[in-house]
Amino acid sequence: MKTPAMLLLLILASTGTPVLRADLPPDWSTNYGAVLAPAGTCPPPALLYFTASWCGPCKLMTRTTLADPAVTGALADLAHVAVDIDEHADLAARYGVDAVPTFILISAAGEADRATGYRPTGEFLNWLTNGLAQAHQDSGRLVADQQALAAVDQGLAAADTNSTRAAAAKLFDLCAERHDAITQAAAGRLKKLALRNPAAVLDGLNDARLACRIQAANALRNALGDAFDVDPWSDTNVRRQAVEAWREKLGQSP
Repeated sequence: MKTPAMLLLLILASTGTPVLRADLPPDWSTNYGAVLAPAGTCPPPALLYFTASWCGPCKLMTRTTLADPAVTGALADLAHVAVDIDEHADLAARYGVDAVPTFILISAAGEADRATGYRPTGEFLNWLTNGLAQAHQDSGRLVADQQALAAVDQGLAAADTNSTRAAAAKLFDLCAERHDAITQAAAGRLKKLALRNPAAVLDGLNDARLACRIQAANALRNALGDAFDVDPWSDTNVRRQAVEAWREKLGQSP
């Protein structure tokens, strides 16, 4: 379904009328692909600025906040790209942008923070500083999680009881992470572990975190079939009793 902005662009293109483009502040890249695809497995944070030619607050920010030396200095070492939503409706949809100006700070771990609407210099700098701190924290956590997954793989390969239980415990932690790629990777490993050693996954059903319990239950149901009947949402005591019953069925001591 074409948006009104997309229809207008098609009409202007068919009549030969020049397409209006947003007024962009100096030194802002418009090459979205180049800015967001630097070499390395954990690219540094980047700032996306969604704007449009018809946006009054965007023009005001370009003349004031984004031209302020304090802001240009803060952006000097940060990749920053301007996205005209009329030219790149796909990117606006991808990031859920339905108003301009919108600023989104992203890191290797995904979106760190966003701000919508006109922001004076002081307010914008405060938002940028806090958002960058969150972006760096998210990136650091992602790197740590990736390293933890590598350690899990080593533990699972060792195949001794202690290594397996330690690897399972780390997978439970990773299943509770907010980064989708990490949680999916951890859930996939839990399913493989449950097929090989379902008793090692049972501890996840006693975890305090619901996300962890759900992934453990999914892995065990995948391995044991519909006969597996432990409800991850159930009362703690009920769950513990059910887990112990399954331990006995599997012939494993706690």
